[in-house]
Amino acid sequence: MDDALAFEALLRQLPAGSVAAYRGPGDGARMHVSGPAEPLPVFSVTKMFVAAGVLRAVDAGLLGLADPLASRLPGAPTGCTIAQVLTHTAGLGDYTAHPGYLRAVRDDPGEPWDLEAITAASTPGVPGAFAYGNTGYWHLGAMLEEVTAMSLGQYLHREIFEPADMASTRYPEPETSLTVSGYSTLWAGPAGAAFSTPADLLAFGDLFSDANPLFPSALSPAMRAAFLDSVPVKAPAPWREPRYGAGVMIDPRLRLWGHGGAGPGYCGAVFTSLATGAAAALICPGPTDFSPESALVSLLGLPG
Repeated sequence: MDDALAFEALLRQLPAGSVAAYRGPGDGARMHVSGPAEPLPVFSVTKMFVAAGVLRAVDAGLLGLADPLASRLPGAPTGCTIAQVLTHTAGLGDYTAHPGYLRAVRDDPGEPWDLEAITAASTPGVPGAFAYGNTGYWHLGAMLEEVTAMSLGQYLHREIFEPADMASTRYPEPETSLTVSGYSTLWAGPAGAAFSTPADLLAFGDLFSDANPLFPSALSPAMRAAFLDSVPVKAPAPWREPRYGAGVMIDPRLRLWGHGGAGPGYCGAVFTSLATGAAAALICPGPTDFSPESALVSLLGLPG
């Protein structure tokens, strides 16, 4: 299908108020963008940025994927490696269903918790088994601040957003973290606090492809491979062979990689075809029954 026609077909599926970007297959393909270019919350898509930041730190010699998390972050849980945290196999659990957390978000949406409170509210999991959760990525964010002596926002800007030419993307400070409803995305911390645009989400892929000659890849070939080094996971249709890498969902049968995210007021996703290089990103108003992941799998995925 012609790129413009494919993009128009995608737009017809979207809820009112959505923003989107699409880039067709092939080198030099034009990017099609619809909607305002205002940065919006992308929630768990943030995990891809943090994971890329960890891999960039490995390239810089600041840590190794096989290092115990606690060796790079004093006071962190023991018994797990950085690689396990990246793939949600460290058993660090989650907090998002904790009654105290839910009550605090409801009563004080603009006053997010810190890592200590998040850790205290997290129910531990089983080390070695995949269990998707946000707690581990909070620890990865704190670890990056520890080994770089920078705030997470500063580090991601320098090492990820700037090299990928993601000029409209930010990991927020408290004063820039509020949505129109008064909710601070820092409630999701390094697991989901970032703001971005669909066009910037597509530019993120340039870190792995050398597609932008003005911004050479910020990741070595070894770390590009580590990004996609994955473990099997359980996920419903439209997934065919779902796996999880370093902060990224992968389906070898559909030949896709990317991530979705959802939180108060917004949902979104970005996916790229491993087969063709075509990519698309959406940010939609929520709550809604619309599934960005399903829409992008239908647009980009190979028949499974």
